Amino acid sequence: MSSIFPLLLSIALYTSLVKLAAFLYKRALLSWRDACIFSLILLMVLGAGTLLNRLSGNAIPLLVSIAAGMVIQVGIGAWYLAPRARDAGGELLGSKGAAMLSLIAYGLIAALGLLAAMAMGALVD
Repeated sequence: MSSIFPLLLSIALYTSLVKLAAFLYKRALLSWRDACIFSLILLMVLGAGTLLNRLSGNAIPLLVSIAAGMVIQVGIGAWYLAPRARDAGGELLGSKGAAMLSLIAYGLIAALGLLAAMAMGALVD
């Protein structure tokens, strides 16, 4: 039970950040269901990539992994969110808008991760 809690927490956190990104991007409308499914897809795809990289002895450098993760997230966002996310007027965002929404979500999670790392560093010192 204790090992599934961080997984559920990360899905809930990322789902919330995707919803926040939708709000920040032209007040776009995205259902909680679609935000959660998008988060689960990313968790599976990026988690599998991370696992394969670790099993291969970290063959891909960290900066390349981060860049590839961002490109993959934006691509999946453009594919999955394009027919689901709508602007405030009810029109579909399309692939370009969905990619931008995904990029904003990536920026939010990266900023949150940096803040958490700095907070942990301050606690350790």
